[in-house]
Amino acid sequence: MDVSLLEVTAKNVHDVLALDVAPEQAGYVATNARSIAEAHFEPHAWFRTIAADDEVVGFAMVYRNAAAGQFYVWRFMIDARHQGRGYGRRAMELLLDEARSDGVEEALLSVVPGDGSAVEFYGRLGFEETGEVDEGEIVMRLRLAEPA
Repeated sequence: MDVSLLEVTAKNVHDVLALDVAPEQAGYVATNARSIAEAHFEPHAWFRTIAADDEVVGFAMVYRNAAAGQFYVWRFMIDARHQGRGYGRRAMELLLDEARSDGVEEALLSVVPGDGSAVEFYGRLGFEETGEVDEGEIVMRLRLAEPA
């Protein structure tokens, strides 16, 4: 399995827009159409398709500002048909490699709590709950480097 983060282009945008989570997960993440629209109005948005071999299987978007030491996983999803195959774990590892290349000390994200939410998934990757709640979402942190 070769998982990669690829630029969203005119050739693959329709594939990205066709991705969807399972119906019971719909309240946990915004649609990819909404995410792409929001990204166009945020200069620090960095968004990519998640591809397994040559097939688009997911979408990721981060707020990325290396100069300010910020890397926030804003949106992350794997299509319902492709979940449980390790694509999400590998894609998140690639995102964290991007954060490390920016030299940031931590990666942040927030998760809607509830049955079937991604809290456990992120926990298995090393993210820890900070105790903060932002607009009803649990904030989680992964330390990438020790402060200097």
